Amino acid sequence: MTILFVTHYAGFYGANKSLLSLMLLLRDKHGVQPLVLLPSEGPMCAQLEKGNISYKVSHYYWWVNCNNGLFQWLLNKRKQVINYFRVPKLCRLFGDYHPELVYTNSVCVNIGIFMARYMQIPHIWQYREAMNQFNFKLSLSKFLSQKIWALPTTKTHILISDYMVAAYRQFLPNDRMVRIYNGVDLPNGVAERNENVIKGKLKVVCSGILCIQKNQLELLQAQVVLRQRGIEIETYLIGSNKQEYLTLLQQYVRVNHIEDMVHFVGHTDDVFGVLRDMNIGVVAAHDEAFGRVTIEYMLMHMPVVVSDSGANPELIAEGKTGMIYPLGDVERLAESIEHYVNHPELLQLQGDAAAKVAKEEFSAEKNAELIYEQIRKSIK
Repeated sequence: MTILFVTHYAGFYGANKSLLSLMLLLRDKHGVQPLVLLPSEGPMCAQLEKGNISYKVSHYYWWVNCNNGLFQWLLNKRKQVINYFRVPKLCRLFGDYHPELVYTNSVCVNIGIFMARYMQIPHIWQYREAMNQFNFKLSLSKFLSQKIWALPTTKTHILISDYMVAAYRQFLPNDRMVRIYNGVDLPNGVAERNENVIKGKLKVVCSGILCIQKNQLELLQAQVVLRQRGIEIETYLIGSNKQEYLTLLQQYVRVNHIEDMVHFVGHTDDVFGVLRDMNIGVVAAHDEAFGRVTIEYMLMHMPVVVSDSGANPELIAEGKTGMIYPLGDVERLAESIEHYVNHPELLQLQGDAAAKVAKEEFSAEKNAELIYEQIRKSIK
């Protein structure tokens, strides 16, 4: 079985990490031969070459955007027309491979469904982002967009959390919606940690691109509250950044004199090397579609403190694998972190419980098996 996977970008972050893992498991377990279409060159290409996965690069546009204004509105309409007329050319790139299904890996692009219609093969659409997560707006009207979503070519719409199911219920044909949680495993060569104990100060990590949606500022505000109570923690922020938001965070750190307790790690290829020394993870994001980093923390035997927004509460069991606080309530976030300072024995206890849940409920293998089941149903 040959499947053409369509991705919306060429970086190697959450969505493409999950896609790569899925493709390798489908190939190893079920003999699926993956092909990939990317809109540009980028780090994902090197990962595909390393995994011996064939791919083609040819530009196409997103059908969602974050911009407003008449000019942008007209430009986005034009991009959709260009996309539509590029479909035959894109399909010819894979003509010799004879794919049996097209699998779109993001809400951001709709080119996959038009390619599937042109090749007269079924289509599966996976949604890894909530529209309001990044303030996405459709380039086409809601009416036309829903017509595209309702096309019978798409046999299954896969949502990665119950939160996502609720968010897209107004757009998608409900009888073709399936919730399949994302799958995350420790990368090859990364060993589990044996103990989670405080060495000096409690070490708190927040991983993900530094931006408003990830809401790292709320963690820093909680850190200031804790310092006012005489409790000092160390915070590690992992991830590349949006420069304006990074400047805001750095200014807040300087004004509140916590420079010695906040570490801007930046992007690193050795995320798990950093996580190995951390005690708890924090996910303060709003409208998180799933929370890949939440599972990464859990796999490293860490309790996780999450906001009650998006899919966060689906992943963490209050008082068992972490704690849940109301988004925007800095005091409650501070209290949740302080709880682990006052009860350090919970780091190991809840961390071990978190790792067990992550491996049983959110494994990449379980994710791949459930998706393969949908693939088989779609091709019949």
